[in-house]
Amino acid sequence: MPMTNVLKVLVVDDDFMIARLHAKYIDAQSHYKVLDTAYTGEETLHLLKQNPPDLLVLDVYLPDKSGLDVLSEIRSQKIPCDVILITAAKELEVVEEGFRLGIFDYLMKPFNLERLGESLQKYAQYKKRLSMSLSVDQKVVDHLKQIRATGVQKHEGESGIDRRTLDRIGRALEQAGRACTAEEVAELAGVSRSTARTYLDYLVEKQIAAEALSYGTVGRPRRLFRIVEYRL
Repeated sequence: MPMTNVLKVLVVDDDFMIARLHAKYIDAQSHYKVLDTAYTGEETLHLLKQNPPDLLVLDVYLPDKSGLDVLSEIRSQKIPCDVILITAAKELEVVEEGFRLGIFDYLMKPFNLERLGESLQKYAQYKKRLSMSLSVDQKVVDHLKQIRATGVQKHEGESGIDRRTLDRIGRALEQAGRACTAEEVAELAGVSRSTARTYLDYLVEKQIAAEALSYGTVGRPRRLFRIVEYRL
């Protein structure tokens, strides 16, 4: 697919290993170049103002503010970039707010790199179609909508899940004997917070673990996980 312009990307994740993994993968794709990686909301906004990318790959969970808050600021400040939003959150409000703020695509953890590649391919096709349009009519709009809607079905099965890591996290939660946060499980299992969150969400999806929200006096509620039936 011929394309004269390289698509510039900023990758944001609170786990620097995950950010590096995604950045390396994106850099290897045709027509893409990663400008930088960021790990907090404030750092993201600073980099966006310095050198706005074409595309922002943005995780919802950041240490200083929600990725949704970052996205809202991007829109209010009219920073020109598209967004692929990544989250492990299953709350409908999070998904709705992401679409309300005009994201290009939504990736739900756990996902594999092929699913990210699918989003990147769609985005490259979308930008190419835009660049070919001297004017906009209904046919052009319908084609752009078709590109964005293609291939967004959720991948079924266990692709991207490492069974040894899954067992490690499941055993750590079981041995804890109580409801734990993802951060606590990460420490017990010796994995990153992002990895713990991804695999805990998978355990909840498979009804091996259960999730509950703990509401404190300030800040957003904590997500707590406990084993229901250990059967990996």
